[in-house]
Amino acid sequence: MQFPCRTGSKDMIIANWKMNGTSETVKTWIEQVSNKIEIKPDKTCVFCPPVCYMEFARDLIRNQNCQIKLGSQIINSSYDKALTGGLSATMLRDINTDFVLIGHSEQRSYLREDRKVISEKIINAIEENLRVVFCIGEDFDVKEKNDTQKFLSEQLEVLQNISLESVVVAYEPIWAIGSGQVATKEYIDEIHEFIKQHCKKFRYSEGDVSVVYGGSVKLENCEEIISSNFVDGLLIGGASLDPEIFSSIYNLS
Repeated sequence: MQFPCRTGSKDMIIANWKMNGTSETVKTWIEQVSNKIEIKPDKTCVFCPPVCYMEFARDLIRNQNCQIKLGSQIINSSYDKALTGGLSATMLRDINTDFVLIGHSEQRSYLREDRKVISEKIINAIEENLRVVFCIGEDFDVKEKNDTQKFLSEQLEVLQNISLESVVVAYEPIWAIGSGQVATKEYIDEIHEFIKQHCKKFRYSEGDVSVVYGGSVKLENCEEIISSNFVDGLLIGGASLDPEIFSSIYNLS
């Protein structure tokens, strides 16, 4: 099957598998994606499987001799070794993890993560030379009240004393995650430009921070989203589970 390519690539395409997959589907995904996509120096492919498959995925990536980067969906804020089920930044680095998702709305909601916890996670990750994918986004009520920019600016404040070279911001409007609803290109342009401009106010900002878009990204809408000059890549959930669809989205970007 041939996958079309587009001139002018985006920085990063991330597959977030959430709580999906088996060892067999991880194996199939890595084998197929590594054969279908053409990794370029200016475009990164990141695979975030469930944590129980991360070492397995790492070994498969090595065996395929491909440039897929390994990402973690979780990290703990504490270095306290007396934490049952904990996963530290040191452990992630030990298994050659490259990226970690922090601040995802599902983690904020289900685990009640607050600003302090998220800030500690980011600092711990950067200290271990992990690159942070920092997720932000508003719910439907915030959007309806026209408070999106105010809400996002408050979420972004955890980055004010952080080197943004180590951070990618992932804008995922909560009302679009898994709902089938997708923000319009005009809305995405407006919010991504706002994020980039807002981050320039921070102490350690040098140039534009990379901002990727997530929220019901699929093959049918990815070209319009990535055509934006303010979108630096995609964070893909459900559509990333299918290696052919993910590869096609990657090659279109």
